[in-house]
Formats: sequence, structure tokens, C-alpha cells
Amino acid sequence: MNKFIVSFLILALTTSALSSSVSPVKRHSGADDSASTLAFVFDVTGSMYDDLKQVIDGASRILERTLSRRTRPIKNFVLVPFHDPDIGPVSITTDPKKFQKDLQELFVQGGGDCPEMSIGAIKKALEVSLPGSFIYVFTDARAKDYRLKRDVLQLVQLRQSQVVFVLTGDCGDRSQPGYRAYEEIAATSSGQIFHLDKQQVNEVLKWVEETVQAMKVHLLSSDHETAQETQWEVSFDPSLKEVTVSLSGPAPQIELRDPLGRVVGERQGLTELLNIPNSARVVNLKNPRPGPWTLKVGCGGRHTLRVTGVSNLDFRAGFSSVPVTEFSRTRERPIKGVPAHVMLKCSGLKPPGLVTNMELVSLGGRSLRTIPVPLPDDGGSGGIWRIPEFRTPSQSFFLKVSGNDGDGYNFQRLSSVSYTNIIPGKQPPQVNMPTVVRGFYMQPVTIDCSVESDLPYRLRFTKGGSTIGEERTYESSVKASWEIPHASGSDEGAYECVAQSTAGMGRALTQLTIRGTPPPVLHPPVNVTSFPGTVAVLSCQVQGSVRHNLTWYRTGTALSSRSGRVKVLANSSLEISWVRSQDAGPYQCRATNTNGESQAVVWLVVLEAPSVVVSPQTQSFSLGAEFHISCSASGSPPPKVFWSHGNIFLMSISESGTLTVQGAVPEDAGNYTCLATNEAGTASQSVSVSYAEPPSISVAQQVVMVIAGEDASLECQASGTPPPLVKWQKGKYFPFAEQNVHRGSLRIRGVQELDSGDYTCVASNIAGSASAVVILQVGAAPTFSESPVDIAAGVGDNITLPCIARGFPTPSLTWRRQDGRPIFGKSSGHVGTSQLSSGALQIQSEFVYLSLNRCVYVCEAKNQFGSIKALARVTVTGLAPLLVQGAPAVTVMIGQPLNLPCMLLDGIPFPDRVWTHNGKQVRVGGRVFLRSDGSLHVDRAGAGDAGTYVCTAINVAGSANITVTVEVHAPPDIKAGPLHYTANEGTPISLFCEASGFPKPTIVWSKVHHSYSGGSLYIPSPTAEDAGVYVCTATSAVGYTSREMHLSVNSKPRIAGADGSQAMVKMAAEVGSEVILPCEVHGSPTPLVTWSRNGQPIPPVTAWFTILPSGSLKISDVRLIDSKFYTCSAANPAGNVSLTYNLQVQAKPRIQPAPPSLKALIGQTVVLPCVVQGEPSPQISWLHNGLLVSSDRMLKIQAVQHSDSGTYSCVAKNSAGEDTIEIVLNILEVTVVLGFPAVLHCEVEGIPLPTITWLKENQPIVSSPQLTYTQGGQSLRVAAARGEDAGTYTCRATNPAGTAHRHHTLRIMVPPQIEGDSTTLSFGKREEKVRINGTMTLSCLAKGFPEPVTQWFKDGQVRIYVLCLSGCSIVMSGPHCMIVSVTLLFMQ
Repeated sequence: MNKFIVSFLILALTTSALSSSVSPVKRHSGADDSASTLAFVFDVTGSMYDDLKQVIDGASRILERTLSRRTRPIKNFVLVPFHDPDIGPVSITTDPKKFQKDLQELFVQGGGDCPEMSIGAIKKALEVSLPGSFIYVFTDARAKDYRLKRDVLQLVQLRQSQVVFVLTGDCGDRSQPGYRAYEEIAATSSGQIFHLDKQQVNEVLKWVEETVQAMKVHLLSSDHETAQETQWEVSFDPSLKEVTVSLSGPAPQIELRDPLGRVVGERQGLTELLNIPNSARVVNLKNPRPGPWTLKVGCGGRHTLRVTGVSNLDFRAGFSSVPVTEFSRTRERPIKGVPAHVMLKCSGLKPPGLVTNMELVSLGGRSLRTIPVPLPDDGGSGGIWRIPEFRTPSQSFFLKVSGNDGDGYNFQRLSSVSYTNIIPGKQPPQVNMPTVVRGFYMQPVTIDCSVESDLPYRLRFTKGGSTIGEERTYESSVKASWEIPHASGSDEGAYECVAQSTAGMGRALTQLTIRGTPPPVLHPPVNVTSFPGTVAVLSCQVQGSVRHNLTWYRTGTALSSRSGRVKVLANSSLEISWVRSQDAGPYQCRATNTNGESQAVVWLVVLEAPSVVVSPQTQSFSLGAEFHISCSASGSPPPKVFWSHGNIFLMSISESGTLTVQGAVPEDAGNYTCLATNEAGTASQSVSVSYAEPPSISVAQQVVMVIAGEDASLECQASGTPPPLVKWQKGKYFPFAEQNVHRGSLRIRGVQELDSGDYTCVASNIAGSASAVVILQVGAAPTFSESPVDIAAGVGDNITLPCIARGFPTPSLTWRRQDGRPIFGKSSGHVGTSQLSSGALQIQSEFVYLSLNRCVYVCEAKNQFGSIKALARVTVTGLAPLLVQGAPAVTVMIGQPLNLPCMLLDGIPFPDRVWTHNGKQVRVGGRVFLRSDGSLHVDRAGAGDAGTYVCTAINVAGSANITVTVEVHAPPDIKAGPLHYTANEGTPISLFCEASGFPKPTIVWSKVHHSYSGGSLYIPSPTAEDAGVYVCTATSAVGYTSREMHLSVNSKPRIAGADGSQAMVKMAAEVGSEVILPCEVHGSPTPLVTWSRNGQPIPPVTAWFTILPSGSLKISDVRLIDSKFYTCSAANPAGNVSLTYNLQVQAKPRIQPAPPSLKALIGQTVVLPCVVQGEPSPQISWLHNGLLVSSDRMLKIQAVQHSDSGTYSCVAKNSAGEDTIEIVLNILEVTVVLGFPAVLHCEVEGIPLPTITWLKENQPIVSSPQLTYTQGGQSLRVAAARGEDAGTYTCRATNPAGTAHRHHTLRIMVPPQIEGDSTTLSFGKREEKVRINGTMTLSCLAKGFPEPVTQWFKDGQVRIYVLCLSGCSIVMSGPHCMIVSVTLLFMQ
């Protein structure tokens, strides 16, 4: 054994020794690269039959493609069929073949309404699928159970899985909630909806093959409700191995530009994965150039866009309401109303790579908020990045993470699902603990507590009312525990688990009991190795001094003997004497007491040197074959088997030790050694394998021909390994002495005819045999067995010239004429000559002419060994036909009999006569027949019988013919056609009159006294005068005929009073009146009149509209909304006409009532309203005391003064009339009687509360007894009004936000006082005397404010009423005398 084999044996023994020192365990073959599920949710209603067939076929390709990838993205497969009202049964398997079998066993079920239980089926698929799975839904109906949508959305966010819908129908209404649920699920999961025909399902499945991948990352997602074109900037980083753009919607368009601005197409590597013209388009690009890319997409309606890639750089996001240090303590969704913290767990990003920003993005791709990401303390090496507290939006959102990789390239990633807020419930945490927990003395004890809560909570354990350990904060439901490492009696008692959240407190209680003696615990066992014939002792020891019983078991049977070959020793060890190989294997020791038991397994390894048996000992193989060598090895432990060929160890070994060599080549020949080794030794055995190539054989000459008496040589060429031997045989005999088995040759001397036949050469070696056949033929020169002889025949007789020859090969016989002229084919002049299979020459009777007379024919027989000839002379006699010549032309009337003679004068043999008509043979039968004399007779000659007739007489001696031209005369006949024509005015028309006859007739048209000639009468522009009766007459030499035709002319509609250029007529009407829009129409036939209003048809009779018999439109009770365009349309077959009215409805102005008077303080802003309606819109004028002041609808007076008081008039005018209202404006003042108190008010609001200052004539007022601030300055009190207190007061309110003012005018009222009298208002009396008819002046001067009104009384009756400005006087004259009392009155 060489050095290489020795070295390999040392390695093998070392490996074997290591493996024998531990217990044999089953190891998992291969490792999963990911943990995703491929799920098909399938609608099995009857309409899905075609879809199911395609899915079954497509699933095979998907599985094959998925399993062929180096990194397998799929761990298991899920199938969820559904059919209202059932869902399932659900199939879950890790076996691809089982998944395909489940698909094939699906069957569609007929019927069912259109909505289906699809959402429940999707929910079931999500519940049983692994996180990050691929779920494809196949259906042709919207969802019936859409109320489960919220549960599905929560599962999508929990599982982070993608749901894609493949719809071949949607029940026809995409606005229904059952369809909208699909859109929400697809948008949340970054999936899409594909609408397609049933025959296109296969196309989508091809796309699924490409998209089911490991390391799939999301770059962009957007959903749009309307048709639009959008452009996106997307950063591609070097880690992206490929990028896929998926656009779902009508008329999808995708344009991708690289960082250099160039459009990327098929030549640049862009591959189209899916293209459904009005539904979806998906493109893929491998290894894109890093940098900023531009993506432009467009769709003709509602659409979704997804951009994904394949990369190891990605992230996961977890939410919490407080900062946490572990990703496991985060939740999948934020809580509504609670500030959120986000922890990002990034993969594939190492320093100096950075996450710089986290962006909240809407479902439409719009940025909602951008948050900078702080650098963690470890610089990002741990892959954990924390985002500080922020508020989440109320709508659904994606998380978009961007930054720079280690090489400085920008990257961006999008969360695989969108997030929604958890709406917290009002329930406190639900806490559960076992009722009793049992432990053992000085043994570890664990007290479990499970908590369910939507809100963050604080958790603590208590014992006897006191908190033990630290209180911890959790974000979501969890299973917590309290551990006691060494339990004792002091640990017994009641333990409580308390969870506190903002919704309340939850608690649970358990009782811990400690038992005295624990169950036994075994030390880890030590395996034992022994040799056959030795003693093996297996030990199993219990920890501590716990009382116990120990029992040994072998294959379930207890070993309790204290004597014999296998016995239990006093220390409970198991002793096996004279160890045998069958003793090897596992032994179980079981320690028990009243509190439990413990088990352990001890392995006994019996070492037995291996032995090897190899078969077969020798064998050979051919090129490309497969051969096997079996190696049966025994020993203990079971030896490892190795094969070597030369100095090379081989690996193609089965578990049984069989070596298999496939596609063998000559180099595989040689010695093969099987080596078996274990700890006890090594054994080997070798076999020899040789290469053998089966023979191949070929012949030098397939057919060998020699003439009798010569020698023949046959030869076969053979090859193979080892070189084969070649033997010859003929039939079953091997009579050949002169053959060379090495060269493969055979020689036959003096060949005779009996030597001819098939000779077989057979080449043989150990790999097999091959054979070939050589044909030996013995040749002979030709000889005639029957020679041709001279022959005489008449014209028309058959002639046969015999010629039979023999020889080998069979001689070929040829005929020719001695004069060299051909005798076969058309060029010979008689195609009826043929050579029979016997070799005889036959000339058929109809081709035996006089021209053949005295011809000499030569028959020649020839083969490769010679040729011979024989001659035969032919003598022919006969007479050609002769016909009587008649008239060359015949005329016959149509319908009369026709007879054409063909008389024969001579011909031998008797000729046959044939008639042709215009070059075609006449078919006899019906009204056409041949008479016995050869003449042709036609009954009732027709027009088709005219033409040229030829009678031909033929016999073998020749032919003769005569020609007759026949004319068939027919009177004129007018072809049937319409007798009544209708033309539209101005539209050309033709009246058709097609006549037949022979000779051809002429056609004349007539109408009253007018005549026209020609076949058709054309009227280019008919008018009413062209209507009437037209007569068409056809005339020829043999007669005439005529036909009447009636022409009616439709005249175009015309509207009375409207010329053709008038497009629109304006009309006006008053509201509430009745209006008629005239439309009197004339035309033939009577036109149909219709009315439309702003393009919308008006029914003939409605509540307001009536179309009168004349065609006019009557509108009753006209309203403002009737101001529109009214079109009268009249139509008949000749045309149409229309007239449009622009109706303007007018309404007199009407002003809404307003207060007749208004009051205002000095300085206030006053707005006087004037709300007016009318059509057309009225013009507004404001008058103040008769003077124009404004034309606005609202009159605004800033800071009113005394001069602004008075009467204001609003006048509204339009073409229909006018309306007026009046408003009296009174300016109010604060008045007080001299000496009385007064209060000015100023109510103020503002934040902060304003500071108030009072001013008089713009000078600040300081609070004093006379003028006092009250209510914080909101009132100013005048103690006792004085004359100087009159004037303008201003209240000024100020705070940091600004300043406001209010003005007051204070007027002091002074009581009236008459000069010369007391101010107590008592009457003063005096007497005055005057002559009769004299003049007297009485004076009464009064003062006060406002000016007093003075009245004079005479005898108690008012005499004069005067408003005095500077005192009053009265002058009286006449012949009377009076005493006057003056009374002073004043106004309050």
C-alpha cells in the first residue's frame, strides 16, 4: 500500500475515533437559507377551470426554478382553496411534490354567486404562513367577507408578507367594498392587483417564477386613483444585484434612465417579465449601474407601482412608546395617540456606512415627514439605529430609510408593508398564572406569568404584598417569569404578578409549594468502547445523595440479573463479560423515587476489525457506459468504506458501499481498491476493470458481381477493443476455407450461379459482436426467348410486337424506329404507343395511321455483359373521312327549332362525328340531340345558342370538319327593376332601364312632351318640377317594348320667416308670462319637428313646454331658469334645417326688506344693506338726502359723524323696471342734564387683558372725583355734569397684540330760562295796555340747551308756535286789548 493510502487511513481513523466518542445523532441534511412560505389561495368555483389548469402547469415551473437557486427562498408550501361558503381544507407541506399533488387533486365546483369568501381564505393563509411570505390569490370575483379586512391587515403587518391578486374577473363593479378590500390589502402588503383574461394566467405565473427570491428588498411603492404620469428619483446602490419595476393598471408605460440620463432598453439589459397590454407591465434589470436613476411611469386609469430589488442590505422596524434597548421588546405597529420611538435593525450595512434619514411616506408615495437619524454610540457596527420620539400620522404610511453605504453611495429602502396605528382598547392587561407551582427543596423553580395587552405596561412580581425584583416595562404581550435558583421552605407562599397600563391594572395569583425530596438527577453518561471477548462496565451515577432505585434497560427490556454474562453490580453499574459485536448499541439507565425519575443513555461501542468482500472480481465496460462495483464491509463499529483508483480516492459511493462510475471513459480502466476502516483495524480488496469497445463493422463493397467462372473477393473492415475476429457465413453454413479472420476477407474461386446470395461477416470480441452483409451476384449476357416478327394491319387495328430477353442482371429492353424518329411521347405524333411490362411494343387502334405503313421497329436487349437486337416491319392500310359542305351561316328566331346538318361522304374505318360550340364540345341531352345522320338539332333556340358550331369527323386515317355560324334573333326585353323612385331635392338620381335583345335595341326616355336617349336617365339636381311619370322604350329590328316609371321628389324643410343665413334669433320675455317661439315648417314629405334646450331634447308635452301643431314652442309661466338656447329642428328624407332662439327672461328688480331706521354712535362704522334680485342684474344707486353717494350694493360709512344722519335711498334699476327702499340713519349721543351724573361705557376683550385709557379731545384723563374710572376702566363716571364736561371722549384699549378705540360724544342739557324771571319755572305775570287798533309788542326771551321751544297762549289757547333762535316776540294789531301770560316750557 503506497504512502498516499496510508496518510488517508490515518485521517479516516482519526475521524472515526472522534465520532465514536459521542452518542450517534441524526443530523439534518442541508440548511435552509430562509424561512418563507409560498402560498396559493385559489377560488375553486366552476368558472375557474381554465385558471386552475394553468396554475397546476405553472406551479411545476415555479417550484423547479425556486429549488434550483443557490439560496432557496421557500421553506414550505401552503394551498388554501375556497368556495362559498367553505374554506379549505388547508394543505401545508415542505415537500414540493406533495404541494404539486395537492394542486392536481383540486377540482372546481359549479355555481355560486359572484362574491366569494376570499378574505377569510387569505386570513387562513397568513395565519399558517411564515413571516416574509409570498401569497398569491387567484379568483374571478370580489370579496363577500370583506368585513374581515381589518384582521387581514393586522396579520399582514405582523407577518410582513406580500399579497398579490391575480383577477380574471371582479363582478363588474370596482367601487364595491368587496373589491376595495383587495386594494387595501395589496397596498398595505406592497402587493398588487393584476387584471387579465383567463388565457393570460400563465403569463403571470412566469413572472412569479422570477419574483419569488431570497433577499428581496423594497425601494418604492405608490398607489394612484386616477390616470397620470409620474416621475421618481431612485438611488441604486452597488449591493442591488437586480431591480424589478412592476406597474399594474390600464395602458401601462415604463421608462428607466440611468445616472447618465440615458434611456435603458433591451440592448442595455432591460428584460420584460410580463406585458399584458391593458393591465400590467413588469421589467427587470440585472446589475444596474450605482447612482441616481430616473423612473417615469404612466397609466390610463387607477394604477399601482412597485419597485423591488435583490440585495443583502435591508432593515426591519420596531415601534415602542418608550426607548428600549432590545429589538425583541418592540412591537410591529405604533399606538394611536402615544408618542412613538422606532428601532431600526439594519442588515448588510457596516461602518463607515450610515443611516442618515427616516422618512414617513404615504401610500401614494408622497413624503409626510422626514426625521434625521442620530449616529449610535457604536457607530452602527451593531446594526441598531434608534429614532427619537415623534408622532405618527393617522393615515397608513411606509417607512423609507436612506443613507450612505461603506463606499459612499446613496441607498434607499422601503418597509415591506405599510403601518397603521393600533387603536388602544379600554381593557386593562389580562394576566394569567397557574393556580399552584410545585418545587423541590434546593432545586431551581420558575414561576411563569403571561400578559396580554395592546398598550405598554409595567410588570412586577410581589410576595406577601412586597415587590420582589425590579419592575420592568413591556411594549406588548409577553410571557415573563420569576426564577428561584435554590428553593427552600422560606420561598413558599403566595406570589402575585401585577401589570399596570394606562387602561388599568391586571393581576394574577399563584401558590408556591416546596417538597422535601427532589427526583433523582443523573450525571451526564460516559460512553464505553470495548473489544470482542473483553469485559465492559457501563456506569450511571446519580447527583447527590437522593434515595433512588436504578434500573438498566436494553431495547425496552429490564436487565436486573446479578449474575451471568450481563449483570448489575453492587454499585448499580452494568457489567458485560465476553463482549460480542451484537452487544453494541444504546443502554438506558433509569433512576426513580417517589417524586419522579431521570433517564440517561449509555452507548456501548464494540470494536471489531472490518472484513471486505468485493464483487464482481473482474468486469469490462464500454465508452459512456455505467458500471458498479459492490463492496460489502462488516465490523464494529460499522466501518467507513473508501474506494481508490490508482492513487486517487473516489467519492461516488452509495450508503451500501457500492462504487458507481457513470459515463465511463478508457482512462477508467485499471485496479479499484475498496478500503474499510474502523477503530479496530483496516481491510481492503481490489478488483480489475478493463475497457472494452464493442466491434463496429463496415463492408468495402455492398454488392459484388462477377461473371460465371471468375474468382470473387468479399471484404469486411472491423474495429474494436480488443481487436475483433471476423468470420464469414452464408445462411447457417461456414464452408469457407479461404477466409482471413484478422483482415476480414473471403475469396471464392470459379464462381458458379449457385454461389450467388447473401454472405454475412461477423466481428466478435469480449464486448460484443457486430455483423454486415455482402451480396454476391453471378452475371450472364442477354438472349432472346421471344423475338419480334413482321406484321400487317388495317387502319384502326391494334398492333402488338413481342420482345422477351433473359440474362443477369435482367437486360433492359428498348424500342426505336430504324429511321431514327421517336416512337413514344407527343413528339412522336402518336401518343398511343407504349411498351408493356413484358417488353412488347403496343400501338393502340386509334393511333394506327397510314403514315405507319412500312415502318421498321428495332428491339434491343442490354446488360453489362452484352447486348442483342431484333427487327420487325409494320404494314398499314385505310381511308380518311370526307364531309358535305353546307351554308356557312344560319339565322333563327329565339324559341324556334335549330337544325345543323353534318353529312358524311366517305371514310374507312367509319369515322366518329363530334360537334363543338364556341370551342367547347356540345353536351347532348334535353333539348339538344344528334340525329342518326350526324346533324345537330336544338329545340327552342335561345340566346345562348348563338355562336360558331364545328362538326368534326375522325378516324384513324385522318379527320375533316365543317363550320356554321348561328345567329339567334330576340325582340327587345326590359329587365325588371323598380317602378317607383324617390329622390331628395338637390341629390342626383338615376332611373335605370336595361334592355336585352338581338340585335341590340336602342333606348329612348319620354316624359309628357320631352324625350331623352340613353340606357339610364340621370337627373343631376332634382326639383319638384322633375317629379312625374317617365316612359322607357326599347326598339330593335325585330320589335319594341316600353315601361313606365314614377319619380317622386322630396323637398327640403324650410322654416317660415327664416332665411338660410340666420343662425340665431334673440327674444325677451317677462317672468311669469307666456311666450311662443315660432317654427312653422314647410317641406315634402311633412318634416318632423323637434325642439331642444341647450342641446337636451324637449318632450312634446310637459308642464311648462308644449309643441304646437304648427311646430312652434309654447312656454307657460316663464321662469328665470328658462333663459337658455332653444333650437327648432325640422327633418325629412330630403334634409334638415334648424333655427335657434336665445331666450332672455327678465325680472324687475326686487330689494329685500331692510330696517327702516338705524342708530349709530359717533365714530362707529355703519353698513347699510341693499340686497336686490333681478334679471338682468340691476344697477344700484345710493342717495343721501337726494344726492348720489355710491353705486355699491352695500353702503359702508366709516366713523359716522352728525353730518351722516338723514335718509338714505337704495335705487335698483334694470331694463324690466326699478325698486327703492329708504333707511333713516340717526346719530346717537350721550346726553345729561346740567348738574346730573353720567356714565360712559367701554366693554373690552383681548388676550392678555388690555389696558384702558380715557381721553377727552385727545388728552388723557386722570381719574378724579369729577371724572372717575370704574370697572377697571371699562366705565367713566361724570359726577355732576358741567358745561365744560361736554365734548368728545375716546376709550383706548391696548395690549401687546395691538390697540382699539371707541368714541363717545357727551352733550350737556341746560334747562330753559326766560330773561328777567326766575329759573324756578314759575310763571311771571304782567299787564300791558294798548289802544284799539293799536300795535303792541310783547317780548319773551328764553335761554337753554338745546334751544327752547316758545309758545304763546291767549286765553289758554295756543296762539303761535315758534322755535326761537335768539328770543321770541309777538306783534299784535287791531281794535282789541288782551292780557298775556307767558309760560316757559323746555325739553328734557
